[in-house]
Amino acid sequence: MTTGALSGAMVVRSEPRTVDQRAEPRHEGLVERARICFRDGISMVPVINISSRGAMIESDIAPRLGETVTIEFDGCSRIRAFVRWSREGRIGLNFGGELTIG
Repeated sequence: MTTGALSGAMVVRSEPRTVDQRAEPRHEGLVERARICFRDGISMVPVINISSRGAMIESDIAPRLGETVTIEFDGCSRIRAFVRWSREGRIGLNFGGELTIG
């Protein structure tokens, strides 16, 4: 049995997902690192993947679902993001607006 996040709530799944239900593609290797500001602390984190609406990062922070994080990629303005899920050192972020990727 696995769990997943849906609108800030944990959903119990009896089986792992077999179909990619994402609305858009994720880009790996496009961005290597980002600076995050979380609870008055700033740190550099690896970026696993990014899309125009969110990113997956690796970090040892322990955010709550729905909590706000500010993220900044090299050469870009700071972006407000919301924690959608957190599991095993990886965190899924949803941006407050859409980015242009590429």
